[in-house]
Amino acid sequence: MTAPNAENERNTAESAADGVAAAAVAVEIDASSDVDVAKQTAPSGLRQLPMAEEKPKDEDLVKKTAAGVSAPESDSGPESNAGPSATPKADVAAEEPEPAMEDPEPQMSPAEFLSKQFLPPPGAKRLSQESLLWVDRKSNRVYIDGYVAIDRGALEMFACPVGSKEHESIVAVVAKSSEVHAALLVVGAKTGTTAMFTPNFVPPTGQAIRVWVSWRDKQGKFHVEDARRWVQDTETKESVEADWVFAGSGFYKDEEDGREYYRADGGDMICVSNFSTAMMDLSLASSADADSLLFRPFEGRVPERGTPLRLILVPIPVPTDGPPPELTPEQDPNVKPQESVLPVREGEGK
Repeated sequence: MTAPNAENERNTAESAADGVAAAAVAVEIDASSDVDVAKQTAPSGLRQLPMAEEKPKDEDLVKKTAAGVSAPESDSGPESNAGPSATPKADVAAEEPEPAMEDPEPQMSPAEFLSKQFLPPPGAKRLSQESLLWVDRKSNRVYIDGYVAIDRGALEMFACPVGSKEHESIVAVVAKSSEVHAALLVVGAKTGTTAMFTPNFVPPTGQAIRVWVSWRDKQGKFHVEDARRWVQDTETKESVEADWVFAGSGFYKDEEDGREYYRADGGDMICVSNFSTAMMDLSLASSADADSLLFRPFEGRVPERGTPLRLILVPIPVPTDGPPPELTPEQDPNVKPQESVLPVREGEGK
C-alpha cells in the first residue's frame, strides 16, 4: 500500500471528506431515518464497562477441572508382604463427578453497553446507525459516546475508535475517525494540515476544537471537564494547555483493491503525539517516539477504566479583523455544557 503524492493528498482528502459530509447532512436532515439505538434496550443500570481481562477464560476453567484429579502415587518404599490393604484409600476424584464445563458469560460490546447508559443528546441527529455519534447544527456541536480506556500509562491519543489504539488512549469511542471528520464539517469546522517532519518540523494546523468530556459517577451525579485537564505533561506535571486543531488526516489508495481509505480510521482520531495521519492533533510539537512520549492520563482526574462518557466537540471561532461573532452559550466553546447534554433513562441517577 502506498500513500498518494504529498501535493495531491490534501485535495483528495478534502473532496472525499466533502462527499462524506454531504451524506452526513442528508442523514441529519432526514429525521425519519434517525433510528435511536439507545431506546431499543431497557437499561440494567448505570455502571462501569466490563473490561476484557475480567471475562472468564476457557483455559482457566480447564485448569480448575484438572486440579480435581490427583496424580498417581509412586511406590518408593520397601516391598511389603502384607498384600493389599483391606481398606484401600478412597479415590476422591473417581467418586466425585467432574464439574461440567460452562461457557463464559457473554460480554456486551461497547456499543451495546453504551447504548444502555444515556439517551441521545437533545436536539442532535444521529449521523450513522453503526456509530454513537450525533451532530447539532444549531449549537455547532458534535457528540460522541465512549468510555475510559486507560487511566495511567504513556499516551499517544486522547481518543481513538473502539478496537484500535485503546492501550494508548484515555478514551475509546464508538465512531470512526472519518465519521467524526464528516460531523465536524457539518457543524462548519475547517480543516488544516497535519504535522510535517521533513525537512523541518511544521506543527499541525486547522480550526481549533474545544473538547469537553461529560460523565456520571456511580451515584448518577453529572460531571463535565475540559478534556485537556485529563492530559498531564510528564515534564511540567501540569495539564496540557494547547488546543486541538482539526488537521484533517488524509487518504491513501490501496494498490491491491484500488480503494481509498481514510488514514485516521486506523486509530489516530484525537492525538496528543504528532502524527501525519491525525484527524485532530495538538497544536504543538509532541514526539510520537515511544521513549519520548510527553503525556499521560492525569491521575486523580480521570475516572476509573470503563466509565461511560460523552464527548462534546465545539469549534472555536476563527479570529477575524471584524467583531467577534455573537454566540449562544451552547455555541460558545468556553462555556461548560450543561447537564442536559447527558440525559439518563427514567429510573437512572440524575
